[in-house]
Amino acid sequence: MSCSRRRRILAAALSFAAVLAANRSVRAGGDALREPRLFVRLAAGPAFDVESWTPSGPSTGASTKGWAPVLDVAVGRRVRPRLAIAGDLQLASVIDRTQSYRGGSYALADTLHLLDAVSVVVDYRLWRYPWLYVGGGPGLLFASDIDTQFGATATNLGGTLTAYAGYRRYVGRGWNMGVIAKLTLYGFASSSPPPSSVSIGLLSLVLVSFGR
Repeated sequence: MSCSRRRRILAAALSFAAVLAANRSVRAGGDALREPRLFVRLAAGPAFDVESWTPSGPSTGASTKGWAPVLDVAVGRRVRPRLAIAGDLQLASVIDRTQSYRGGSYALADTLHLLDAVSVVVDYRLWRYPWLYVGGGPGLLFASDIDTQFGATATNLGGTLTAYAGYRRYVGRGWNMGVIAKLTLYGFASSSPPPSSVSIGLLSLVLVSFGR
């Protein structure tokens, strides 16, 4: 192959690479412009809760599980392209719990188990796959047990750690719709009713989202 032909091939390859790089920069810039500074996401869907209860002393522990409807609202600000920091409010009400205790299972028909969490989350949209995003963060938990038969309520403060991954598709003017798979690990201590105890649980969520 002659030297001049090699130079033409090299020049063509460099030109093609430059065009690809320019197109990618234009797409990235245009995509960043479509994202408003305000980050808002409203999501709802079902969740499944598994929780262990460990009392102090020699008493035997128990576990509960059940389904819950969930409402999740996140509001924040995009601090960089594809990166947002937001406050997240997650409201879950476990309405169909079953307790396992000493080898038996019992339906907790007259109780509501409310798991309300306030978190700070970091939301990151992937560069190579802009329709995918991941996020998570720590938070505070307000765990309430409501006796629907007698009206008694007990609320305890705890902590949460949340992680999620999602898919969203833009529908116009910066708005998007998608789905989210989310895990919330939580724990709290209780002294009323006695004995004092520690509860640790995992809430698994699948949500439909709408936001910008």
